This record gives sequence, structure tokens and C-alpha cells, in this order.
Amino acid sequence: MPLPAPIQQELSVGTFNVFAYMPAMPGIAYRVLFELLGTQQNGGLCLVTEEALAAQLGVHRSMAGRGLQSLIHARMVFREARGTYRLNPMLAGGRTFEEHLEAIRDLDPEDRLDVDHFQDRYDRAVAEASIARQRRNKGRAKASSAPDTRRERTVAEADVVSITTARRRPRRQPS
Repeated sequence: MPLPAPIQQELSVGTFNVFAYMPAMPGIAYRVLFELLGTQQNGGLCLVTEEALAAQLGVHRSMAGRGLQSLIHARMVFREARGTYRLNPMLAGGRTFEEHLEAIRDLDPEDRLDVDHFQDRYDRAVAEASIARQRRNKGRAKASSAPDTRRERTVAEADVVSITTARRRPRRQPS
């Protein structure tokens, strides 16, 4: 499904010198960013699903998701809800210069893009996300390998023994 046509709201101002501070990200992140820049609504609002973004870019949904995730780690895009993203005010276009400057003034200093430690901040966010993902995966692995504490039925207790129950029983030793 292609991206919806942007609402024609004369977005005429923006300060795009922040591109000088962009971190080294995967190539898909730049493609996603440029697509979002071209379809944004007033205030940098982008209403798009990963599926629609992937279709527009001609890539798999997971690739579009990776690009979005990289932009989120870089604080260039903020996820507001499923299918609702907002460009950092330093990238977003505005209708007037005053409106644009006000959005930048209201920006949390931690979210500014024109800082010298931009690459370090991005690398740290990516590393923290990787550690969190490893912890989640490790937790899932432990949960799936937890010992089965259900009491096994004996043949006398049940008329039919399932194959999985039979496989868990120790084999009889030959006499």
C-alpha cells in the first residue's frame, strides 16, 4: 500500500544544517528519513505504517522497521504511536520561521541534533538497545527451557498415553 499523499500545507521553512551532524547509520535509515521528510505534515507529523513505508521504498517491512529504529536511536524521529511518528523539530518543516524556531526552542536539550557528541550518543543508544534485546532473548530462552513440573501419569492412571508423555519416561533397562 503506497504512502498517503501529504496534505498540502505550505511547509516552507526548515533548518537542514543538522545534516552535518548526522551519525553513521545503515543506508536504509537515510532512505526512510528522506521519505518521511517528503511526506511530513505540519510540525513533522508522519502518519505511516512500516508496511506502507516498506512498499513505498520497495523493501521488506523489517528493513523499513530497522531504518525507523535507527532514526529513533539517533533522536531524529520520535514514535508517538503505532503508525504515528514525528520528525525532530530540527528536521521538520514549518509554515513560518517563528513557528519553526519556537519548536526548536521547546526541544529537550538531550534531543538536539547539533551537538558534537551526536555519533557517540547514537552508538550508545544502539548498544543499549542491543543489550536490552539480548536480555529479552535470554529471558525467553530460560522460560522455554524451564523444567516441566507436571506429574506424569502412569499407564495404570490413563487408558491412553500420549507420545510426548511416553518420550519423557526413562527407558527400561534390559534385564
